[in-house]
Amino acid sequence: MESIDIQKQKEIQVEILKEVRNFCDEHNLTYFLGGGTLLGAIRHKGYIPWDDDIDIMMPRADYEKLLTEFNETCNNQYKLISYKNTEDYYYIFAKVVNTQTILVEDNYKKIKDLGIYIDIFPIDYLPDDENETKKIMKQYRKMHKITSMYSVDKLEEVTKSKSKLIMKKLILSVVNKKDRYKNLLQKMDNLASSYKDTNTVACVSGRYFEKEIMPSTYIAETIYADFEGEKYKIPAGYDAYLTKHYGNYMELPPEEKRTKEHHNEAYWKK
Repeated sequence: MESIDIQKQKEIQVEILKEVRNFCDEHNLTYFLGGGTLLGAIRHKGYIPWDDDIDIMMPRADYEKLLTEFNETCNNQYKLISYKNTEDYYYIFAKVVNTQTILVEDNYKKIKDLGIYIDIFPIDYLPDDENETKKIMKQYRKMHKITSMYSVDKLEEVTKSKSKLIMKKLILSVVNKKDRYKNLLQKMDNLASSYKDTNTVACVSGRYFEKEIMPSTYIAETIYADFEGEKYKIPAGYDAYLTKHYGNYMELPPEEKRTKEHHNEAYWKK
């Protein structure tokens, strides 16, 4: 198989992003650039130079519509995959992949339909009561620990303690039973989406957990920002969002922290 270098992977990711943006605009669905992609748009007008992925966020209602409608009307070159429509998929959030490619992620279990992708995260309402929100995040973190273990291909390579390795394998022996893992993901989704129309929201499935919690005013309106030569929607409250996530986000991190996060290999299908 012909391999795909990192620069070409980024070009393919941008084409996927355009496809999702166009679909959302045509179907009146709200989306935002999120995480490092939003930071890249504001600070670099494109990718953070050492970054290698694209993230977008969507309010839960729009996210669920995307899950049910995208594959019905979209070009066959692209496919949305989630745990709801893909048997061996183990992430709580969705991806849109280029179906002409194959992606192998280092030390993660193989997903049959995985190709070069962009990540799509739902944004959910949370209780305005801080203590109630803490309870939800605590429950969610516990379940997330199990999903993180499940996704790893070789636990022994990432677990130094023998006792912890034994414990993890015992937990996974239960989770691996028929439908148990999918039920766990559904339980996580139910927990994250159990509130409506509060003044507090979060990308609960995001990597930063409590840092993801923000006033709903941050995302109440959208504006546009440049990313790799195209215009995309971002939250009007991007400054507060980025400050909470990254502090002084316009300042570059130290040289030793400018490293790419993902380690994978990509190929064209025959």
